[in-house]
Amino acid sequence: MSMLSPDGRCKAFDASASGFVRAEGAGAVLLKTLSAAQAAGDRIYAVVRATAANQDGRTNGITVPSLQAQEELIRHACHSAGIAPSQIDYVEAHGTGTPIGDPIEAAALSAALCSDRKSPCLIGSVKTNIGHLESASGVASIIKVALILKHKIIPPSLHFKKPNPRIDFKKLNLRVVSQLEPMPRQSRPLLAGINSFGFGGANAH
Repeated sequence: MSMLSPDGRCKAFDASASGFVRAEGAGAVLLKTLSAAQAAGDRIYAVVRATAANQDGRTNGITVPSLQAQEELIRHACHSAGIAPSQIDYVEAHGTGTPIGDPIEAAALSAALCSDRKSPCLIGSVKTNIGHLESASGVASIIKVALILKHKIIPPSLHFKKPNPRIDFKKLNLRVVSQLEPMPRQSRPLLAGINSFGFGGANAH
């Protein structure tokens, strides 16, 4: 289906994006209610405020994700978390690294999160760093975001050199993190989203 990157590099949101890169790995996270973790004196990396999932329904093809379904899902997750979408400081994107998936995801993130932002929403993808772990890709994103929130530092997405011409980042009010940088300073707790979608049309946030 010509979905794999021929050069073995996942270049999410870049003009040279040519497919995803398969990888292998496993990850684990320990989940507790916040009160139980605090009572036990655990080291807390992050708090999950809300989760949401939906399905694309009919699209133009099995490899084509739904912009509308992703946008609705992100808005629903923010509503469930009791936060304004514009409060999200960083999004760990699915980052397919494909000519079709990247523009659709960028447009969905912008529509859901960026209508009234003063500064661009920061985005990145762990798939550029370690490849697509397939069934473990979700937990890889969770671990990355938990570490970002704990240390307040965002690692760079690799291979982002020339932005995809089908993605107007300035108009969409998005910015790909391409070098190590601190999370934006806030007077409130830092907030991040994790966006993901599957080959069969499932979306999760």
